[in-house]
Amino acid sequence: MRVEGLGKCFDIYPNDRSRFFEFLGDRTHHHEHWAVRNVSFSVRPGEAFGIVGPNGAGKSTLLRLLAGISEPSEGALEIDGRLATLLDLGVGFHAPFSGRDNIELSCALAGMTPAEIRDRIPEIIRFAELGDFIDHPVRTYSTGMQLRLGFSVAVHSDAKVLLIDEVLAVGDQHFQRKCVRRIEQAIADGAALMLVSHDLHAVRALCSEALWLERGEPRAMGSAREVVDAYIADARVVSSRAPVVQTVGPKPVRRAEGALPPVATPAERAEVIARLQEVCAVAAPERIFAAEASIAPRVEDGETLRVSGTGEVRILSVQLLDEAGRERDQFRTGEGLVIAVTLRTTEPIEDPIFGAAIHRDDGVYVFGPNTGFDRVLHGRYHGVYTFYLRYPTLPLLFGAYRVSVAVFDKGHVRPYVWHNQLHGFSIVQDVEDHGLVHIPHEWGVLTWHEP
Repeated sequence: MRVEGLGKCFDIYPNDRSRFFEFLGDRTHHHEHWAVRNVSFSVRPGEAFGIVGPNGAGKSTLLRLLAGISEPSEGALEIDGRLATLLDLGVGFHAPFSGRDNIELSCALAGMTPAEIRDRIPEIIRFAELGDFIDHPVRTYSTGMQLRLGFSVAVHSDAKVLLIDEVLAVGDQHFQRKCVRRIEQAIADGAALMLVSHDLHAVRALCSEALWLERGEPRAMGSAREVVDAYIADARVVSSRAPVVQTVGPKPVRRAEGALPPVATPAERAEVIARLQEVCAVAAPERIFAAEASIAPRVEDGETLRVSGTGEVRILSVQLLDEAGRERDQFRTGEGLVIAVTLRTTEPIEDPIFGAAIHRDDGVYVFGPNTGFDRVLHGRYHGVYTFYLRYPTLPLLFGAYRVSVAVFDKGHVRPYVWHNQLHGFSIVQDVEDHGLVHIPHEWGVLTWHEP
């Protein structure tokens, strides 16, 4: 897939009367609105490309141009291979037809032969998990059932290009995970994926490259991780990092009376800080601090607020590190984890509360300490900092997890900045245990009688 200078302009009329007068006369009664403009990129087979941006940025319009639903006003696009789209729930379905009839219709419209359709129908029905409803009219389906049917048809059409717009957020947790696995398999088989989503974790996990659209035009494009991080921080993406320079040393840990005892000796803590000074070092922090602060970001994922805050703090990066200081997204049960959050302030803040919480991917709240509960790191902050939370041993068992990070005011009422379950990692384990955490234990038996 290749896109060069793509744009879409809509003529906006104040009312129908203006449209009528323009048709009859030679005066212009409308103004132009460019929903998409100056967009260029390419996606090769086996790659996933994400599109992020606020509501109204032109993301869905761009996908409709790629799908051929709308004609571009300028530019060129080239798509090589069969195309499958999942843009709006129910689009392409004929409501009075049954789910089975709609499968046949959709597959035929996608260019599949009658023999291919016959071979593929059982697999599509099995994936959709609609049971007896497959022979009921689609008008009786819930939104989630339409999603299951539409997605199943799209990913089983042997398409070389998949266009998916946000609709996966409608499905339940089981079906979302099933869809992600199927998408990963399609990419591995050589399909190209275009994904529009407010689920920034999904974009970062599935996509290698991403485009950030702002008011219809590219704001940034490049590595999905860098683009998503820049979008979250509402800061300019830097394609290559400057040499690491540490200009300000670590802020001393101020521990209040009655706080929890430390989990590391002074020597161990010094070793951790030395690694963090190298791994988390900020290039030219004085320039970052002097830069004018943008509007506090707000990112929504459906009805879930993912990024918010009043703006006194901006998060520059969040790193999940092992004990050696390596950034990772997979850990083993019992390994150490360091959550390092680099931030800047936009005005002085007194006694902020730093927090980091771990959630399982089904929403279960695992653990969420903060510096207010532990009574540490008090003081006045105004600059560029990295705060970190270290777990010497992570007792979590197998599964996918997400990390929330936040900085609150000293009353723990108002979030200066909050990333809600935005940073993901997974746990693998060596032994077959069940549950949420591994609790140290031992077994024994007392024998009272044996014949």
